Amino acid sequence: MTLIGKIFTVLILIMSLVFMTVAMMVYATHKNWRDVVKGDGAAVQGMEKTITEQKTAATNLQGEIETLKTKLEQERAARVFALAALQARTKLQDAELQRLDQENERLVKSEADMKILLELAETNSKNLKQEVAQLRGDIKTAQSDRDTNFQEVVMLTDKLQQYKVEQDRLKEREQQLVNTTARMQRVLTAHGMDQYTPVDGIPPKLEAVVTAVNDNNMVEISVGSDDGIRRGNTLDVFRGDAYLGRIIIKETAPDRAVGEIDREFRRGLIKKGDYVSTKLG
Repeated sequence: MTLIGKIFTVLILIMSLVFMTVAMMVYATHKNWRDVVKGDGAAVQGMEKTITEQKTAATNLQGEIETLKTKLEQERAARVFALAALQARTKLQDAELQRLDQENERLVKSEADMKILLELAETNSKNLKQEVAQLRGDIKTAQSDRDTNFQEVVMLTDKLQQYKVEQDRLKEREQQLVNTTARMQRVLTAHGMDQYTPVDGIPPKLEAVVTAVNDNNMVEISVGSDDGIRRGNTLDVFRGDAYLGRIIIKETAPDRAVGEIDREFRRGLIKKGDYVSTKLG
């Protein structure tokens, strides 16, 4: 045998071993894909059965999705209904608010009308005093002429009765005014004043509160020049029924004023929130 023949013989042997090894590897890795799909005789579940179960699970999930969609639509409908109800309540509340605003305007206007009527009543009361004096003269004249004009006397007698009632009321009012004047006179005397005491420098009657107090005996109050307060006015300070002292106004603003505590009249420690009124003397 030649050298080339030997070489080919060795190559054939080597190739035979290689092919045998490949064949053994292929056999070792061979699978029966039908058994894998069907799962026949295998310990692991087949792919076909797995796919069937996955389809069943997918169908169940689809049903749950449809159920959730239905619930979602119901929830949306409920929310829309609730929103509509809230909008309706809002409209009702807006209407009620508008009604209350109108009622407030009506009450404000009514208050203004009542003030006008009160002023008219006071004016009428003054005029009635003059009318009563004049009617007394008319009554005397009517009594002297009653024999010649009986009908007129009857009419005037009715008026006389009405005027007597009014006169009694005015007398009672006069007595009240006399008593009030006497009390006022006692108050003026107690404060060293009389009917000739100048009143131009006396502040208007008012009520206010202390809004601030500092360490320099300065007090701020809740009324100012718009309320008639001027520099030099004196005001008294109270807490309940207790008299605390007097302040002298030093500076004014439209809605507030600053005063200095008069040490001579000081009777207690003035604090924020104390009551302030116009002094009587």
